[in-house]
Amino acid sequence: MLNTNINYPYPVIRSYTEDYKTTVFLGSLTVNLQPDGYLVRPEFDINNKEILDLISSGKLTYALEVVSPATWFRKLFLVKDNNSIRIEPTLVHERVELIPCIIATDAINGFTIDDFEDDYCGITFDIKAGDVIAIGETRSFNALFQDDVIKNGSSIVSIKGDKTISEIVCDFSGSIITITLPMEQFINYTDCGNIKSKYKTLNAIITVPVLVEAIGIIANDDEYPEHTSGLESKAWYKTIVVNLKRAADNNETKYRQLLKKPFASAEMLLGNNYVSALQFVSQTQ
Repeated sequence: MLNTNINYPYPVIRSYTEDYKTTVFLGSLTVNLQPDGYLVRPEFDINNKEILDLISSGKLTYALEVVSPATWFRKLFLVKDNNSIRIEPTLVHERVELIPCIIATDAINGFTIDDFEDDYCGITFDIKAGDVIAIGETRSFNALFQDDVIKNGSSIVSIKGDKTISEIVCDFSGSIITITLPMEQFINYTDCGNIKSKYKTLNAIITVPVLVEAIGIIANDDEYPEHTSGLESKAWYKTIVVNLKRAADNNETKYRQLLKKPFASAEMLLGNNYVSALQFVSQTQ
């Protein structure tokens, strides 16, 4: 697997010039949590035509190594045409590292690039399949959302509309909690969502009740461990547990007290959302 801190016996492209005169491995990574897992969107590029030609011919490929030290998960994902990568949320926990790279898919005998640094000019290398040609800048994300993420938009909750239903539907079976509204209500929700001053009121109407139910599920699991819901591995579940335990200073007694007060605890997770919601309603004519 990749080791970003060692010197390889052949020139390796980095995010800065080192073994190559001008060639650098560039690109961005965007991570989004969706109902079925984390979606990583790569935008890789490299400013070297010879390398790009080898990628086009299939001799080389972009790739992304995903490492989760907390779960010992480590996997190399091949990236073609900057297609997105999906990571199962049960496989990662806490800090997750993303290491972009370019690897050889076939053996390349006599590998040489015109842009080699002077020390390597005129030298050829025999590259084996799986050898690393480039290593990009390591990025990371936290598989357990911090409390400010919950406060600023409820990222563990997704809201959508459906023309075929007449009542609100809440689904806890995915990585994030999915709320489905009848289309007319969803249109109203979307219209309100375009007005920042109404965010807290929207949370009060929709998000708080859902968090109350979610905390109730967690509380029931805690009280009856022999009959758990089976949702413990879901990102929303782990997120709420971590933030409640943080609020309880990791004291189990205090944590269980928070579980017994789901409404107050939900409001706490949302930064006492009701205060701003009440203020908005009281000022609305």
